[in-house]
Amino acid sequence: MSPEDPKPIRLLIADDEEDLVTFLGHRLRKRGMEVTMALSGAEAVSAAAQLTFDVAVVDLRLPDMSGIQVIEQMRAIQPHLEVLMLTGHGGHDSAWEAGRLHAYRYILKPYDFEDLSDLIHEAARHRRETMKQEFETKLNDLMTGTTSPREIIEESEKLRREYEQD
Repeated sequence: MSPEDPKPIRLLIADDEEDLVTFLGHRLRKRGMEVTMALSGAEAVSAAAQLTFDVAVVDLRLPDMSGIQVIEQMRAIQPHLEVLMLTGHGGHDSAWEAGRLHAYRYILKPYDFEDLSDLIHEAARHRRETMKQEFETKLNDLMTGTTSPREIIEESEKLRREYEQD
């Protein structure tokens, strides 16, 4: 939670290091975040299919698939999801690939907890701002087109539902 958005940040942490995931989840819950934990790529993708997240912290190397594959699959489900890519095995190729998939940040382990917490808040804020701009653009396009009042009401209601669920 933050002063500009009283709703808690919905966070997914996907890493195969169970102790790390538990530690992060515990500390971030204390800061008011709603945390879901996944120890594999499949668990992360399944969680993204069932729940809406603001931010995902995804390890580059998971036991069943790469973090890159996880991002691709989660983004197909939740296009507005902001992703922080974590890795202890950084390289230019994986950093480039994470950038290509629009990961919000690429973070090398070990990292500072306070920095990670700040980045999660920043990514959630970025997601809200991006969605607000997209909503306003779609609504403006709808209002300036040759659309009947009934269609405007129906489409604006669809847009509102789409953005409120996120």
